[in-house]
Amino acid sequence: MSEKRKEMEDVLKELGRIGDVIGSAFVRRDGLLIVSVLPSEVDSRAVAAMTAAIVGTSETSAKELSIGDFYQVVVNATQGKYAAIGAGEEAILIALVRKESNLGLILLEMDKSAKKLAGLAKSL
Repeated sequence: MSEKRKEMEDVLKELGRIGDVIGSAFVRRDGLLIVSVLPSEVDSRAVAAMTAAIVGTSETSAKELSIGDFYQVVVNATQGKYAAIGAGEEAILIALVRKESNLGLILLEMDKSAKKLAGLAKSL
């Protein structure tokens, strides 16, 4: 693993220290996986592709509705949630979280992590 990818993985692991974060991934906006610390039973590549599609649709709908630029999307499901936030022009940060999580804290930490990852991605 390259040094930059190792640094990116470290950022994801740091995000995972928040108790309610189950795992996370850093993906390109075209759906390709950059680095992941998602649980082993999760198909990280499939999640990357699906999240890119959801974010792309969210970006398009925000423009169509004239409500500004896309910032984040949160998917609530019966057994958990996941959030996706833009991480620079070319990437997305994803976090899989527990259902009862403090989403405000997680989104705040995701924003910090996204900025770090965007800076690291520039040098790839």
